[in-house]
Amino acid sequence: MPLFEPTHQTKSTNPDTKNSSTETKTSNLITTLGSLLPFAPLLFEQFTGHKIPPMGGTMAEIQTALLQIQQNQQQLAQRLVSLETIATQQLTKLTNQFQSLRLTHEKKQIDFNPPSENQEY
Repeated sequence: MPLFEPTHQTKSTNPDTKNSSTETKTSNLITTLGSLLPFAPLLFEQFTGHKIPPMGGTMAEIQTALLQIQQNQQQLAQRLVSLETIATQQLTKLTNQFQSLRLTHEKKQIDFNPPSENQEY
């Protein structure tokens, strides 16, 4: 894999073309550096002659913390799926109950007839 891939430039005077070409060069450079980053410790050992000590102390604590975070995220994801499932089941149950509910309305009326003057109690 070549370190730098050639970019094709057009002879256009459009400033947008120049910007996209610059962005492509930057993107290719970042991608290349990112792919070479894991080899940095080896290069350090070759140039300095010093061995890089194994992870310990702070780096090991960071790695342990990251693993714990990952486990917590997995547990939260499982709980979320469980809650979604329960909520869906309850909503389905309520929907079925609502559909089976029949509303009835009974009209009750009280007639008020004032007593006439001829009627006695």
